[in-house]
Amino acid sequence: MINPYFSIAKRLLRLRHKPLVAKRRGALWLLFPNDWIDNRLLIGRPFEREQLSYAEQCINVHNLDYCFDCGSNFGLYSVTLGMKVERLEEMHAFEPVAKTWGRLVSNITLNNLNAKITAHNYGLGEKEETLTIVINPSSSGTASLKTSEEQTITPTYIEQKVQIFRFDDKFDQTGQRSFFKIDLEGHEKYALNGMKTYLANNQCILQVEQWKENRNIIHDLLKEFGYKKFHAINEDFYFSNFI
Repeated sequence: MINPYFSIAKRLLRLRHKPLVAKRRGALWLLFPNDWIDNRLLIGRPFEREQLSYAEQCINVHNLDYCFDCGSNFGLYSVTLGMKVERLEEMHAFEPVAKTWGRLVSNITLNNLNAKITAHNYGLGEKEETLTIVINPSSSGTASLKTSEEQTITPTYIEQKVQIFRFDDKFDQTGQRSFFKIDLEGHEKYALNGMKTYLANNQCILQVEQWKENRNIIHDLLKEFGYKKFHAINEDFYFSNFI
Protein backbone atom coordinates (compact mmCIF):
# COMPACT_ATOMS: atom_id res chain seq x y z
CA MET A 1 0.00 0.00 0.00
CA ILE A 2 1.35 3.43 -0.97
CA ASN A 3 1.89 5.80 1.94
CA PRO A 4 0.41 9.20 0.86
CA TYR A 5 2.99 11.07 2.96
CA PHE A 6 5.90 9.54 1.07
CA SER A 7 4.22 10.17 -2.28
CA ILE A 8 3.55 13.86 -1.57
CA ALA A 9 6.93 14.48 0.10
CA LYS A 10 8.77 12.87 -2.80
CA ARG A 11 7.08 15.11 -5.35
CA LEU A 12 7.51 18.29 -3.34
CA LEU A 13 11.22 17.66 -2.82
CA ARG A 14 11.76 17.08 -6.54
CA LEU A 15 10.66 20.67 -7.17
CA ARG A 16 13.92 21.70 -5.52
CA HIS A 17 16.81 21.60 -7.98
CA LYS A 18 19.66 22.51 -5.62
CA PRO A 19 21.36 20.08 -3.22
CA LEU A 20 21.00 20.47 0.52
CA VAL A 21 22.77 19.23 3.62
CA ALA A 22 20.53 17.20 5.91
CA LYS A 23 21.01 15.01 8.98
CA ARG A 24 19.72 11.49 8.44
CA ARG A 25 20.50 8.19 10.21
CA GLY A 26 22.88 9.90 12.59
CA ALA A 27 25.06 11.52 9.91
CA LEU A 28 25.19 14.64 7.74
CA TRP A 29 24.64 14.21 4.00
CA LEU A 30 24.91 16.35 0.89
CA LEU A 31 21.76 15.20 -0.90
CA PHE A 32 20.16 15.92 -4.27
CA PRO A 33 16.31 15.81 -4.11
CA ASN A 34 16.07 14.70 -7.77
CA ASP A 35 18.21 11.60 -7.18
CA TRP A 36 16.21 8.46 -6.37
CA ILE A 37 18.23 7.28 -3.34
CA ASP A 38 18.80 10.80 -1.99
CA ASN A 39 15.08 11.48 -2.20
CA ARG A 40 14.30 8.37 -0.16
CA LEU A 41 16.75 9.41 2.54
CA LEU A 42 15.34 12.92 2.70
CA ILE A 43 11.72 11.79 3.18
CA GLY A 44 12.69 8.98 5.58
CA ARG A 45 11.60 6.12 3.33
CA PRO A 46 13.30 2.77 4.10
CA PHE A 47 16.36 1.92 2.03
CA GLU A 48 18.75 -0.94 2.92
CA ARG A 49 18.27 -0.40 6.64
CA GLU A 50 18.26 -4.14 7.28
CA GLN A 51 21.46 -4.65 5.31
CA LEU A 52 23.25 -1.83 7.11
CA SER A 53 22.16 -3.15 10.51
CA TYR A 54 23.36 -6.63 9.58
CA ALA A 55 26.70 -5.28 8.31
CA GLU A 56 27.21 -3.52 11.64
CA GLN A 57 26.35 -6.74 13.46
CA CYS A 58 28.78 -8.81 11.37
CA ILE A 59 31.63 -6.38 11.97
CA ASN A 60 31.11 -6.23 15.74
CA VAL A 61 30.28 -9.89 16.41
CA HIS A 62 33.15 -11.23 14.30
CA ASN A 63 35.72 -8.61 15.34
CA LEU A 64 36.39 -7.23 11.87
CA ASP A 65 38.80 -4.31 11.65
CA TYR A 66 38.68 -3.27 7.97
CA CYS A 67 35.87 -2.36 5.61
CA PHE A 68 35.85 -2.12 1.81
CA ASP A 69 32.85 -0.44 0.18
CA CYS A 70 33.01 -1.49 -3.47
CA GLY A 71 30.53 0.58 -5.45
CA SER A 72 30.22 3.24 -2.78
CA ASN A 73 28.06 5.80 -4.62
CA PHE A 74 27.76 8.82 -2.25
CA GLY A 75 28.88 6.79 0.77
CA LEU A 76 25.74 5.45 2.43
CA TYR A 77 27.55 2.36 3.73
CA SER A 78 30.96 3.96 4.31
CA VAL A 79 29.71 6.96 6.24
CA THR A 80 27.01 5.09 8.18
CA LEU A 81 29.37 2.32 9.29
CA GLY A 82 32.20 4.80 9.84
CA MET A 83 30.00 6.76 12.25
CA LYS A 84 28.43 3.78 14.05
CA VAL A 85 31.21 1.17 14.30
CA GLU A 86 34.07 2.39 16.45
CA ARG A 87 36.15 -0.78 16.10
CA LEU A 88 36.80 -0.26 12.37
CA GLU A 89 40.44 0.77 12.02
CA GLU A 90 40.46 1.54 8.32
CA MET A 91 37.88 1.91 5.55
CA HIS A 92 38.15 2.19 1.78
CA ALA A 93 35.37 3.37 -0.54
CA PHE A 94 35.54 2.85 -4.32
CA GLU A 95 33.50 5.04 -6.69
CA PRO A 96 34.57 5.43 -10.35
CA VAL A 97 32.18 8.22 -11.46
CA ALA A 98 33.94 11.55 -10.85
CA LYS A 99 30.85 13.57 -9.88
CA THR A 100 29.55 10.88 -7.52
CA TRP A 101 33.05 10.45 -6.04
CA GLY A 102 33.01 14.19 -5.28
CA ARG A 103 29.78 13.71 -3.33
CA LEU A 104 31.34 10.76 -1.50
CA VAL A 105 34.28 12.95 -0.45
CA SER A 106 31.90 15.71 0.68
CA ASN A 107 29.93 13.30 2.88
CA ILE A 108 33.10 11.89 4.40
CA THR A 109 34.30 15.42 5.18
CA LEU A 110 30.93 16.57 6.55
CA ASN A 111 31.19 13.82 9.18
CA ASN A 112 34.89 14.30 10.01
CA LEU A 113 35.77 10.82 8.75
CA ASN A 114 38.73 11.73 6.52
CA ALA A 115 41.20 10.04 8.86
CA LYS A 116 39.17 6.82 8.80
CA ILE A 117 37.86 6.51 5.22
CA THR A 118 39.89 6.73 2.01
CA ALA A 119 37.80 7.49 -1.11
CA HIS A 120 39.21 5.98 -4.31
CA ASN A 121 38.08 7.42 -7.66
CA TYR A 122 38.28 4.18 -9.64
CA GLY A 123 36.32 0.98 -10.11
CA LEU A 124 37.33 -2.62 -9.48
CA GLY A 125 37.77 -5.38 -12.07
CA GLU A 126 39.95 -8.30 -13.09
CA LYS A 127 42.53 -6.15 -14.93
CA GLU A 128 43.68 -2.56 -15.25
CA GLU A 129 41.75 -0.88 -18.05
CA THR A 130 39.56 2.05 -19.05
CA LEU A 131 35.87 1.25 -19.52
CA THR A 132 32.67 3.14 -20.32
CA ILE A 133 30.11 3.53 -17.58
CA VAL A 134 26.46 4.36 -18.24
CA ILE A 135 24.94 6.85 -15.79
CA ASN A 136 21.26 7.50 -15.12
CA PRO A 137 21.12 11.22 -14.13
CA SER A 138 18.11 10.60 -11.86
CA SER A 139 19.60 7.61 -10.00
CA SER A 140 23.36 7.65 -9.36
CA GLY A 141 23.20 4.24 -7.68
CA THR A 142 22.32 2.44 -10.93
CA ALA A 143 25.42 3.44 -12.92
CA SER A 144 26.71 0.33 -14.70
CA LEU A 145 29.68 -0.53 -16.89
CA LYS A 146 28.88 -0.87 -20.58
CA THR A 147 29.27 -4.46 -21.74
CA SER A 148 29.66 -3.83 -25.49
CA GLU A 149 29.92 -1.02 -28.03
CA GLU A 150 26.65 -2.19 -29.58
CA GLN A 151 24.73 -1.83 -26.30
CA THR A 152 21.82 0.60 -26.67
CA ILE A 153 21.32 3.09 -23.86
CA THR A 154 18.41 5.33 -22.92
CA PRO A 155 18.80 8.74 -24.65
CA THR A 156 18.79 10.65 -21.33
CA TYR A 157 21.62 8.55 -19.89
CA ILE A 158 25.24 9.71 -19.88
CA GLU A 159 28.35 7.77 -20.90
CA GLN A 160 31.70 8.41 -19.19
CA LYS A 161 35.12 6.78 -19.30
CA VAL A 162 36.30 5.43 -15.94
CA GLN A 163 39.49 3.80 -14.68
CA ILE A 164 39.41 0.19 -13.47
CA PHE A 165 42.06 -1.51 -11.31
CA ARG A 166 42.55 -4.96 -9.79
CA PHE A 167 41.99 -4.90 -6.04
CA ASP A 168 44.99 -7.24 -5.58
CA ASP A 169 47.26 -4.71 -7.30
CA LYS A 170 46.35 -2.11 -4.66
CA PHE A 171 46.00 -4.23 -1.50
CA ASP A 172 48.39 -7.07 -0.65
CA GLN A 173 47.88 -7.37 3.11
CA THR A 174 47.58 -10.70 4.88
CA GLY A 175 46.03 -11.75 8.19
CA GLN A 176 43.35 -9.06 8.22
CA ARG A 177 39.71 -9.47 9.20
CA SER A 178 37.59 -7.52 6.73
CA PHE A 179 34.04 -6.74 5.65
CA PHE A 180 33.25 -6.13 1.97
CA LYS A 181 30.11 -4.57 0.53
CA ILE A 182 30.15 -5.29 -3.21
CA ASP A 183 27.42 -3.62 -5.30
CA LEU A 184 28.63 -3.12 -8.87
CA GLU A 185 25.45 -3.40 -10.93
CA GLY A 186 26.36 -6.67 -12.65
CA HIS A 187 30.16 -6.27 -12.61
CA GLU A 188 30.65 -8.19 -9.36
CA LYS A 189 32.26 -11.32 -10.83
CA TYR A 190 35.01 -9.28 -12.49
CA ALA A 191 35.81 -7.43 -9.27
CA LEU A 192 35.88 -10.70 -7.33
CA ASN A 193 38.32 -12.22 -9.85
CA GLY A 194 40.57 -9.24 -9.21
CA MET A 195 40.65 -9.71 -5.43
CA LYS A 196 41.04 -13.49 -5.09
CA THR A 197 44.54 -13.26 -3.58
CA TYR A 198 43.37 -10.92 -0.82
CA LEU A 199 40.30 -13.09 -0.22
CA ALA A 200 42.53 -16.15 0.14
CA ASN A 201 44.99 -14.52 2.53
CA ASN A 202 42.54 -12.83 4.90
CA GLN A 203 39.41 -13.67 6.89
CA CYS A 204 36.50 -11.92 5.22
CA ILE A 205 32.76 -11.50 5.17
CA LEU A 206 31.32 -10.43 1.82
CA GLN A 207 27.97 -8.79 1.19
CA VAL A 208 27.45 -9.18 -2.56
CA GLU A 209 24.46 -7.83 -4.46
CA GLN A 210 23.55 -10.35 -7.15
CA TRP A 211 21.30 -10.02 -10.12
CA LYS A 212 19.29 -13.18 -10.71
CA GLU A 213 21.08 -13.93 -14.00
CA ASN A 214 24.51 -13.80 -12.30
CA ARG A 215 23.63 -15.59 -9.07
CA ASN A 216 24.89 -19.08 -9.89
CA ILE A 217 28.08 -17.67 -11.43
CA ILE A 218 28.89 -15.71 -8.27
CA HIS A 219 28.07 -18.60 -5.94
CA ASP A 220 30.25 -21.01 -7.95
CA LEU A 221 33.11 -18.50 -8.15
CA LEU A 222 33.14 -17.85 -4.41
CA LYS A 223 32.92 -21.57 -3.70
CA GLU A 224 36.15 -21.95 -5.69
CA PHE A 225 37.69 -19.27 -3.46
CA GLY A 226 36.67 -21.20 -0.32
CA TYR A 227 33.70 -19.00 0.60
CA LYS A 228 30.29 -20.30 1.71
CA LYS A 229 26.97 -18.49 1.73
CA PHE A 230 25.55 -18.08 5.25
CA HIS A 231 22.84 -15.42 4.93
CA ALA A 232 20.73 -13.39 2.49
CA ILE A 233 18.67 -10.19 2.60
CA ASN A 234 16.68 -9.59 -0.55
CA GLU A 235 19.23 -9.41 -3.41
CA ASP A 236 22.23 -9.22 -1.06
CA PHE A 237 24.00 -12.50 -0.25
CA TYR A 238 26.58 -13.02 2.50
CA PHE A 239 29.66 -15.23 2.18
CA SER A 240 32.62 -16.01 4.43
CA ASN A 241 35.71 -18.20 4.55
CA PHE A 242 35.71 -18.53 8.35
CA ILE A 243 32.09 -18.64 9.58
